[in-house]
Amino acid sequence: MIRKILFAPTLFALFIATLAGTASAQTQVSPEMRQKAIAVARACRADLKTYCDGVDRGEGRIAACLRQNADKLSSPCRTTLADVAQR
Repeated sequence: MIRKILFAPTLFALFIATLAGTASAQTQVSPEMRQKAIAVARACRADLKTYCDGVDRGEGRIAACLRQNADKLSSPCRTTLADVAQR
């Protein structure tokens, strides 16, 4: 299930907005999406540091890293990702 969540287009946009710092002209990020991205970044902070620290940002690499490590993610990270995907 977590793998399906990480494929969600919304999550991709969230990671672009939060982890890249700014949205490109091609990616419009609503205030709601930005709030979701902040929630994911907070809940997954340790997981991102542990599993994706050396991964370059952009082009979906962070989301791909989380997908590759989905079975290892902490409970708060998995729960927040599931919650964000359902909204």
